[in-house]
Amino acid sequence: MKKNKTVEIATHLICWLIFLSIPFLFSPEPPPEMKHAIGKLYLIPVLTGSIFLILLFYFNYFVLIPKFLFTNRYISYTLLCIACISLKFIGPIIMMTFFPKPEPIIMLPDPHLKSMMPMAFTNNLLIYVVVVLASIGLRLNSRWKLTEQERLQSELSALKSQINPHFLFNTLNSVYAETLGKANKAAEMILKLSDMMRYTLTEGHFDKVSIQREFDYIVNYIELQKLRLASKAKLEYRIINSANDLQIAPFLLIPFIENAFKYGVNSEQNSYVRIELKTINSELNLIVFNKKVETEKTHQETFGLGIKNTKQRLALIYPDKHLLTIYETAADYLVSLHINLA
Repeated sequence: MKKNKTVEIATHLICWLIFLSIPFLFSPEPPPEMKHAIGKLYLIPVLTGSIFLILLFYFNYFVLIPKFLFTNRYISYTLLCIACISLKFIGPIIMMTFFPKPEPIIMLPDPHLKSMMPMAFTNNLLIYVVVVLASIGLRLNSRWKLTEQERLQSELSALKSQINPHFLFNTLNSVYAETLGKANKAAEMILKLSDMMRYTLTEGHFDKVSIQREFDYIVNYIELQKLRLASKAKLEYRIINSANDLQIAPFLLIPFIENAFKYGVNSEQNSYVRIELKTINSELNLIVFNKKVETEKTHQETFGLGIKNTKQRLALIYPDKHLLTIYETAADYLVSLHINLA
């Protein structure tokens, strides 16, 4: 956030330097005998005009636009803008009235001066109109970006809310089934689930969380599933984290692992699930493989919902920084995910 603010301020300064230097760069060269006089005549108005332009821009940006334009008070906004621009042209008259007049300065011949005055007035007025329009455009763009960020945040929150309750509900069903005759195992499952729920409540609402906390959450989930696996099911998993300083969006990996258990484990069939999760420097790699087994109809009806949501989250949070590949055959299902977390 601080870096973005610095870049924004630097961009404003560069744009102002370029904009205010245009009159000096493109003004016609005066005759040699007039340079000294024109310099004295031109320097002070240009400096005061530049200051007024900057004040007008930011007064319009921070005050007039949010208080009047964005509240649909268009007539009041237009009149205030006209009043602000008029101050520039009334200001010199007020200055000449209350302050001593400067020393006599060599002026251009009257006919030439008269022919230039309308054009100078028009150009001057046009500059102030452009500044007002630029501040409106910049403010509208800033407002659109803020709205877009809020929309994305709402969408991400909605996606997370679809994933987490579904998982917790399924896990609680498993815990309930275990309590029917295996109290010791059920106690261990409840302990792991409580840690997962604590993580969900305390950190799950953040945009990013510690990579180690996310890995702990995944390990608890796998261990929960391991406790209830039938003897015919084979589970292999390896999780290695060598980058504790990294952060990741919460609950981004669990849908792939959850699907492997949901659609790859059947107590009446030989089942196999393999999970590899590791970080190397700032790179995260996840591989989830499972043999396909017969599943309940309700599982088949919702197949892919978590994956679809996760694809959307990956596209929103890590655009151009992730690679997701899914291989599927009649017998196997393999997910390979790579994310650059830097």
